[in-house]
Amino acid sequence: MKIKPKIALIFSVFSLLIVSCEDKTDSNSAPSDITLSANTVKENQPALTTVGSFSVTDQDTDDKHTFELTNDSEGSFVVIGSALKTGKPLDYESAQEHEITVLVSDSDNSSFSKSFKVMVTDEGEIFVNKISGNISANTTWKKDDQNILVGQTFVQSGVTLTIEAGTTIFSESDDGNGLAPALIVEQGGKLIAKGTASQPITFTSTLDMDADGQALLPLRGTWGGLIILGRAPISVTGGVANVEGVEGKPYGGNDPEDNSGVLEYVRVWYGGRSIGQDNEINGITLAGVGRGTVVKYCEVAYNLDDGFEMFGGTVDLKYCSVIGVGDDAYDVDQGYQGRGQFLFAKVLKDDGNRAYEMDNKTNGNLDSSPRSHPVFYNATLVGPGGDAVSNNDQMARLREGLGGEFGNHIVYNGKEYGVRNSDNGSETVTQDLASVSSLYPDYLFWSENNVVHKMGTALFKGFASDFKAKDVDTGISIDSYLPKSGGSAFEDVDTVPSDGFFEQVNFKGAFGSNDWLSTWSILNK
Repeated sequence: MKIKPKIALIFSVFSLLIVSCEDKTDSNSAPSDITLSANTVKENQPALTTVGSFSVTDQDTDDKHTFELTNDSEGSFVVIGSALKTGKPLDYESAQEHEITVLVSDSDNSSFSKSFKVMVTDEGEIFVNKISGNISANTTWKKDDQNILVGQTFVQSGVTLTIEAGTTIFSESDDGNGLAPALIVEQGGKLIAKGTASQPITFTSTLDMDADGQALLPLRGTWGGLIILGRAPISVTGGVANVEGVEGKPYGGNDPEDNSGVLEYVRVWYGGRSIGQDNEINGITLAGVGRGTVVKYCEVAYNLDDGFEMFGGTVDLKYCSVIGVGDDAYDVDQGYQGRGQFLFAKVLKDDGNRAYEMDNKTNGNLDSSPRSHPVFYNATLVGPGGDAVSNNDQMARLREGLGGEFGNHIVYNGKEYGVRNSDNGSETVTQDLASVSSLYPDYLFWSENNVVHKMGTALFKGFASDFKAKDVDTGISIDSYLPKSGGSAFEDVDTVPSDGFFEQVNFKGAFGSNDWLSTWSILNK
């Protein structure tokens, strides 16, 4: 009975010894392969740009591994952990491929070595395009170039300037002679600037950022602006005039269908500085521009003078926005007879005058011809309320013989008056469109279904005492422009003209349930 425990102990010790012997005789397997997840890198990228990651084939799945480069192609690459990274910017023109060798070691210092080729892709060299003077041959400004306006630049007659989607055009504030650079498209010239919601075309200031990447703007009047000169009718004697601030550059003519090109998803920010003696300019000036020209999804923001100004002409506007300019958002004169739909304006309290300033009088004649007659539907005009600057006295000023047709409007939060009418000529001022539809362009129609709400003094000034508007809350505010779903903005909606340009919608204002500014406006920058 006493022997059995001794035998058990002996077998137990023997068993332990056998296990220990087996551990000592196990061999550690060396790594057998290395793979790299990616082997291409763009040229000109900064040091420590990741190329790819290494992984190891090893029978010892729980083993630990370290990587080192035994050939780093003269310092072109480094390994951090299991990641292959660039050691410096690589130049495609100097070498399109690099050979490296990597050594992987496991915890037992067993190792495996393998060579790889890393390819460098050609991204093109950055071209600094300093722009000034005459553009006398068809030209394209590319999004990958650094485009800088350094002086007044003229697209001459018969020439097309094309700007690629996604291009930014920066401008200096001074051309060296005390005036601001600007882009001017002359009569007979064309600008094809067709951006997209994800790749808009932007005109802005070189002051957009400082050297440390800190925003310096918004500032108004840090460069000139965009001026387009067409051959559509204007009301000036002789039918032709020279644009303000630029000598010898005429606009106007007898072709209402004149085509100066395409502006689509174009943003003009921080302009308005003088291009002539004491002449601040508009963000986008459309002078005698015809309806063959496309202007849609365009924005002017923080301009020193007006946003859009139409000197006569017949050009149409669609999905346009004006934010925080120093004067009027939309300015009309000299016989403008274009159409507009889905128009937005935000007047800020620190500066700015009105959302609309529209008139007709030319050479002292309230009935000059062609009579200014904008046909605008679906607009949202947002004001700053009672604490605005002193000259912001009304949201919309219609005057000096203006004709026109205004429906599906929301005018909100004005300092004093919503809409003011003054200095009429022989045009009929009415809210009964059916009674004047045959009198075009000699009538001024303001729909009684338009919303005029939250004015500091009164809805109207200068109209007949029986003029009406909907003084109702649509759910918009100074920071939110989409009306309340199913609310008053969706009631008593005007029927738009049936002419192929206008879209019949079920809401008043520039927005229904879709914020078409959301991806490209400065409001979302």
